[in-house]
Amino acid sequence: MSIRHFFKHRDYYRYKLGRNSIGRETLMKVTAITSCLILASSNSFALETKKNDYDLRIDNVQILTSDAKGFSENSRIYIQDDRIARITPMTKTALSAENTHNAQGSYAIPGLIDLHVHLNASGSTYKNYQYLPLETNLNNQLYYGVTAVTDLLMSGEMMQSILQLDDSAPIVFASGPAFTNPKGHSTQFGVKVHEIDSIDQISASWDAHLSYQPKLTKAIIETMGGTAIPLSDDVLKEIGKRSQSAGLPFFVHVSTLEDGKRAIRAGATALAHGINFEPVDNEFIDLMQQNKVTYIPTLSVLHNQGDEHDHQSISQLDLAPIHPKMKACLFNQVQAPTASRKLAWQKKSIAYNNVVKLAKAGIKIGAGSDSGNPYSPHGLGLISEVLALHKAGLSNQQILLSMTKVAAQTLNVSEDIGSISQGKRADFILLNKNPIENIQAITNPEKIYLAGIAVEREKIIERSHATPPIGSSCESSEKKQDHSI
Repeated sequence: MSIRHFFKHRDYYRYKLGRNSIGRETLMKVTAITSCLILASSNSFALETKKNDYDLRIDNVQILTSDAKGFSENSRIYIQDDRIARITPMTKTALSAENTHNAQGSYAIPGLIDLHVHLNASGSTYKNYQYLPLETNLNNQLYYGVTAVTDLLMSGEMMQSILQLDDSAPIVFASGPAFTNPKGHSTQFGVKVHEIDSIDQISASWDAHLSYQPKLTKAIIETMGGTAIPLSDDVLKEIGKRSQSAGLPFFVHVSTLEDGKRAIRAGATALAHGINFEPVDNEFIDLMQQNKVTYIPTLSVLHNQGDEHDHQSISQLDLAPIHPKMKACLFNQVQAPTASRKLAWQKKSIAYNNVVKLAKAGIKIGAGSDSGNPYSPHGLGLISEVLALHKAGLSNQQILLSMTKVAAQTLNVSEDIGSISQGKRADFILLNKNPIENIQAITNPEKIYLAGIAVEREKIIERSHATPPIGSSCESSEKKQDHSI
């Protein structure tokens, strides 16, 4: 009896043999034997027809260690589908792959993770707002090596668009609409949010929150310059409790030292924004340590405009994917910072000292750019945040961890991304220079891989330039910059 014959007529044999105990036992043995034969046959067929062991093999690459203290010896990375299938020393015999790349000693670091972005905004000024679609903003993130972003304020409609993205776009971890007080922070942007006045209102809003399939929760503590009453402690704690039960990281927007302490006591897993205008104290540090909270200072969003106005620091970076119209709007005549940003720029030493003090205390520092806000275009925003953390005094090792391993841990996805190891997603960057020695190396990637596919950066530039921002016209980007106040 052939295997084909048995499975074609298996119902007949099941009926005939299954009428007594001996028959049932025989049926089980026959089924097991034939299944093994089929498996062996299919494996044999696969071995005969498969031409290569892996999709891609990268040779002569030095890989950042998980603690970011150094790089491995020259190694091979094998990629199958979107995963890192194997990593071996160059001394081991190479296995076959459909495609190969000789990295010639390049330094491999994990794909960058931005812990704070707003994909519904472009990075233009509010005075002359320029709209760019979601796809362009994600495109530009990828150009700079950002392979995952955390969006902390997104409409329900955009959440649906996020669910339809494929592997050609960076991973998006989105909170959806945030929780805030009535007429509180974020309502001024016209984005629908969960406005909570009392603990009784949380249940319905929470159900709506979960319906968006969020990857995290965001709540906002903000008085809008003293004109509004922020979320109460009871409300914050209830949101924190529900987030923990749902397995969702709980990010809380704060700006003052006292708000930071309230957020931690309510169960925050990360502080979105740092304490910029007052030194942190020992109580704050103890709370951060005890609750293992990640500190995301977002220095660049507060300092970029002042830095550009005074020193043209942002416009000197690689602006290749940014549309000429957007560049004109941002850099032709740099607006003087708003009062709050001017004060933040003047008191930047406080923010810098807080970051360093917390890092020395063992607090996890996460890199978040708040991209989408003025002078923080997508992708470029994280690069400027890295440079700001360097100015603050963090070591290059701490900076690398802040946008890779620490970021992944904060999002509860460190088993999948955040480091380069077997089984993880093949998101990584090849650099010509060692970023532990010079963090500026990340500004000039040799190659970027997203889900095992090499990113074509020139095509990103073409696509971005083919999509002009929607908004009032700006003067030619060739005009001399005017930085007068």
